[in-house]
Amino acid sequence: MPKRYEKIIATLQKRPLSENEILTLLLPVAGLFGDTQSEFEIFKNSGIPIEVAHERIYYRPNLTPIAQETFCIVDIETNGHNPKIHAPIEIGAIKFSNGKIIDCFESFVFNAEIPEYITEITGIDAGMLEGAPELPKVLEAFKLFLGDSIFVAHNVGFDYEFLSQALEYYGYGYLYNPRLCTIKLSQRLIQAPRYSLGFLNAFLNINHSNLHRALQDSKTALEVFKICLEKLPSNLYTSNDLLEFEKNPKANYGKHHKERQKSNTQLPK
Repeated sequence: MPKRYEKIIATLQKRPLSENEILTLLLPVAGLFGDTQSEFEIFKNSGIPIEVAHERIYYRPNLTPIAQETFCIVDIETNGHNPKIHAPIEIGAIKFSNGKIIDCFESFVFNAEIPEYITEITGIDAGMLEGAPELPKVLEAFKLFLGDSIFVAHNVGFDYEFLSQALEYYGYGYLYNPRLCTIKLSQRLIQAPRYSLGFLNAFLNINHSNLHRALQDSKTALEVFKICLEKLPSNLYTSNDLLEFEKNPKANYGKHHKERQKSNTQLPK
């Protein structure tokens, strides 16, 4: 995964930046002619959740309460496990905010070759993909749907990297959305013998059928996510707290929350 904007994101997570500061940080990645204004437009549409207010750029998850954040729960089915030689054959996604589903995305992707073992797992064969849109068209629509929401998936590394590499290959750019793994989150918050989506589906009495189809698996992952949200420690406040909790559940979030309450930190109106 390239690190084109990694340094800028890391800085934004610590403090808001002025546009001039952003443009200065973009200079090393702005290409041969150093067109930082064009690079800034690309940056703003790369999935990084930012807010611009009074000439300051804020990293939105630092200030957005978990309940008010927009999460996009994603699942893909593919014709193999190597993103360098295989491709998505189905993408399903659900946008979730304020305790409600606010939008859904679902599409087959045309592919003439589906290995038999993939059909056995997913039930998808080449005949079902006849007339489906080509991958570039589906990827463009998905990226517009995803926007700058937080990318959530069960084993998020697979779905995120698979889609990110495909997006870059077809000229839509890598994903820079924050990502959250429901496997790791459930391991932090739910006591279970195993944490595969199929097992949790039964263990948590979600009981969705027709698993290994993209939208249905997204719906199941969303239910796991909702159960995890109910079990979060009370000292987690912002969506960035949640992202950090997934990485390090022992961090002192309560201290940061008290500081926010004391300073009444919020975006300028």
